[in-house]
Amino acid sequence: MMNIRHDELSRPEPFAGEDHLSPYTLALREHFPSREEILREAKRQTRRQRGLKKTAGVVASCLALALSWYIDPVLQRESMQTAVGQQATYHLKDGSEVTLNTNSLLVVEQHLYSRQLRLPQGEALFRVQHGWRPFTVYAYQTTIRDIGTVFNVRNTAHGAEVTVIEGLVEVITGTAKQVLSHHQTLRSEAGALSDIRHISAESATAWQQGRLMFDAQPLSAVVAELQRYHAGQIQIADSHVGQYQLSGEYDIHGIDALIDVLSEILPVRVERHADQSVVIRHR
Repeated sequence: MMNIRHDELSRPEPFAGEDHLSPYTLALREHFPSREEILREAKRQTRRQRGLKKTAGVVASCLALALSWYIDPVLQRESMQTAVGQQATYHLKDGSEVTLNTNSLLVVEQHLYSRQLRLPQGEALFRVQHGWRPFTVYAYQTTIRDIGTVFNVRNTAHGAEVTVIEGLVEVITGTAKQVLSHHQTLRSEAGALSDIRHISAESATAWQQGRLMFDAQPLSAVVAELQRYHAGQIQIADSHVGQYQLSGEYDIHGIDALIDVLSEILPVRVERHADQSVVIRHR
């Protein structure tokens, strides 16, 4: 019986014929890749698989887009636009009516199974002709779906404002959703919807009647509204002046006259410049 010590197992003696295998080792290396080559190939295959996944994702997106076009293709697209201080009414092919307020842009798409309108800037009043195709308006990441109504949409600098004059609309932004009925309004901003407020029909449609209505509005808000109808910049020079309040009903086509009369209503001085800009200062 042979006795074997542990240290003999852990430290084997060199194989006497190891040098004789060198020619065979070289031959094997010529036919089989080295460890470094295997790692390089693995990295190359990984990059290739990532590229294939990315390509597959792009192809899938293109197929989805093509499928959506095939299912509900655009039959007609037209744009409508108003200049600063201009208002215009348009009659759509489906019998609906759109009135654009000052400095507004509307893109109308008649699809096979839907009516889609985009309001990238400005304000518009929609009188929708009932039909089997849904009527949807998009403004500042907000979706407004008609449920048989007359409604107003305004795309502001930070969101969208929706007011219903008749009927119902569904307003969606992000995960928030609300249904508005007649004489109700709300704002959509930063993926959220404000609380619903009630508004009189008179004030809701004032701009379409050529009127601006203010009820104890701070001058800063009044100037922001006037700016929409005035080509030159209107600036409040003193911050506390913007806190003065203004009430009343004014002609929407007489913005310059309203600016001039501010010095008679409030303790301010109005300065006009050659470039049509206006500066309002404390008097």
